[in-house]
Amino acid sequence: MTADFSGLAQAYADNRIGYSNELYETIAAYGVKPGASVIDVGCGTGIASAAFANNGFPVTGVDSSAAMLAKARAALPQAAWEVSPAERLPFPAERFDLAISAQAFHWFDRAAALEEILRVLKSRGIVAIWWKTLMREDPMRQLRDEVVRELGSDPPASGLPGGFREFYAARFAEHALRVLPWRTTMTVDRFIGYERSRCNLRRSLGAQADEYFARLETRLRERYPGSDSVIPLAYLQYLYLGKKP
Repeated sequence: MTADFSGLAQAYADNRIGYSNELYETIAAYGVKPGASVIDVGCGTGIASAAFANNGFPVTGVDSSAAMLAKARAALPQAAWEVSPAERLPFPAERFDLAISAQAFHWFDRAAALEEILRVLKSRGIVAIWWKTLMREDPMRQLRDEVVRELGSDPPASGLPGGFREFYAARFAEHALRVLPWRTTMTVDRFIGYERSRCNLRRSLGAQADEYFARLETRLRERYPGSDSVIPLAYLQYLYLGKKP
């Protein structure tokens, strides 16, 4: 599956949020050593990489979108950023200690991308792949799904639809899944901007996307008057961890 993210780079940079401290602590506890070399596959604007790059880890991010990488480069100039598909990484074998990929693997040929990650990881190197999705009972998830259904469509799948069979079939010495709840907040303006950055939503709704954004914004501003109003959000983070033999 492919998608053009070039027109969404600014929306990503302005409105996307990261992940919980617990998620990064869980990755570290899996055996990541200080100063480990990190590759971020499908890095986008560098949101997932920031926690590593800002704490002294040498980070290399790859993405198919030059526009996304320009935002990553501006935000994290200490890291390296290269245009590359996940399925053909431009690095020698056994180059990295840790491979991460956040909110991206559903856009790849999963089996091929995992083979490339295995190739560029050192022996006993670690892979951490994750998604976050609003809990089913979260009011914002319920609201946005309601608006989509009003337009005669089904809400697009969140996270990784169909499971992650390719991960468990890959040649890792260990496979683990951690499910980590996370409660956070966004302002109304940022949540609207976040919704506008959702490529899978735009693809699903097509010509109705603008109507969805307009209806959602009206409902949100009725419920949360004022652009600085804060919306509570409840996420589940699905973290897949593995080690190369």
